[in-house]
Amino acid sequence: MSAERIRVSGLLSRGSRGLVLSARGDTIWIIDADKPVDQLIGANVIAEGTIVGLDRLKADWIGVASASDRPGR
Repeated sequence: MSAERIRVSGLLSRGSRGLVLSARGDTIWIIDADKPVDQLIGANVIAEGTIVGLDRLKADWIGVASASDRPGR
């Protein structure tokens, strides 16, 4: 495991493994969030946090992405 901090952006959804962030380049992150983020499901978001597994991000912060932050822009 790594203690690397990253910032990723993409579409937030809920899957069988929990919160899923689909980022640019078909990269998928499973998001562990301490605070409820149900209101962000279906939105393009930015998540910041620490990598805690191969595809898992322990997010300290999740917020709505601005148009310039969205994948593909």
